[in-house]
Amino acid sequence: MNASASLGSVSRPVAHWPLVTGAIIAAALIPPALDLAGHRAASPALPLILCSGAPDPSRPASQTTVLQSEPLAGDPNRRMTTILVRYPPGGYTPAHVHGGDLTVYVVKGEVRSEHAGLPPGDFRAGQVFYEPQGTTHVFIENKSATEWAELIAVMVHDDGAPLTTFLAQP
Repeated sequence: MNASASLGSVSRPVAHWPLVTGAIIAAALIPPALDLAGHRAASPALPLILCSGAPDPSRPASQTTVLQSEPLAGDPNRRMTTILVRYPPGGYTPAHVHGGDLTVYVVKGEVRSEHAGLPPGDFRAGQVFYEPQGTTHVFIENKSATEWAELIAVMVHDDGAPLTTFLAQP
């Protein structure tokens, strides 16, 4: 069973994945310090990933880069943040929760992901999964021992909310 199916999301190869990927990357590359008219805007502080637990030192950690974070037009107290997550071969992220709703698109490689109470699911390039805010993400890992995996995560969250909080390991 695919973990995302139980969370009410759709996980299937996207027929037009180059277009979807291009749109996500193009949006991420628009300079966040420019408004739509091309004028300089105040550069807001980017959201942070907070740690309250420790990653597994025996496994390579994921690498995250916040590409863009902007207030929502209809609600300036909420933000949409786009994050590039790269997993080296064998890379792993331990138990954590997110401070907002998250949609993840697998750009490259294959990852295994488990949410609390559900069996692990495997997601390949071109697939999408959804994580509701506050859902415990037990782990996510790169299934390959030789190739990198890359994800684009888009999160809608309250302004100032932590993007990711690692949970204490048992």
